[in-house]
Amino acid sequence: MAQISGLAVFYATAGGILLWSGWKGQTVAGTVKAIVSGNAPALTQPGSEAVGSPQLTADYGPASAAASGSGGSSGSSASASASTAAGAAAASAPAADKAGTPAANKALGLLMAGAYGWAGSGEWPYLESGWEEESGWNQYAANDPSDPYDHAYGIPQANPGTKMASAGSDWQWDPVTQIRWGLAYIKETYGSPSQVPGWTPDGPGPGYQGY
Repeated sequence: MAQISGLAVFYATAGGILLWSGWKGQTVAGTVKAIVSGNAPALTQPGSEAVGSPQLTADYGPASAAASGSGGSSGSSASASASTAAGAAAASAPAADKAGTPAANKALGLLMAGAYGWAGSGEWPYLESGWEEESGWNQYAANDPSDPYDHAYGIPQANPGTKMASAGSDWQWDPVTQIRWGLAYIKETYGSPSQVPGWTPDGPGPGYQGY
């Protein structure tokens, strides 16, 4: 059997390292370090992880025990689909529902809540009265008018209001964006409007301090 020289082995190894590093976007030093330490070389550079569809539990607030039974990521995926459907419903809404008045915003809310199965059901009265208490269905409602966006703001009274940026860059004034954020937040955090602590079909109960 022919002898393989140490120099050939060295060049073959070096070539393999260079090939792997170039293919996977790693530095040569990083690849060598990983091999020496006994680990497989990383597939992506630190900080360059692939970004998939956002999970609503991250964008809209922490999931509560009431929502945790929705099936983890599959539940978040379903919520994302409902949020998209709610936006589509708003886009096809009559012009009168886009006037930006509290009454028009409430009509939009009813239309968009249908994407979650909350319109025409026992859930809608909870949502209607809940947001009536929170903001009067006013997209400019501010808990602290002197510094509105860093406090509870908008129809769903996101606190701080900047949270709603995850639903759209027009969150400061667009009721559709605010309602989309609020519906998804309720779904992910509580499961449904009727599960929000203190909400009732006739308005929040005694001692209610916000959701």
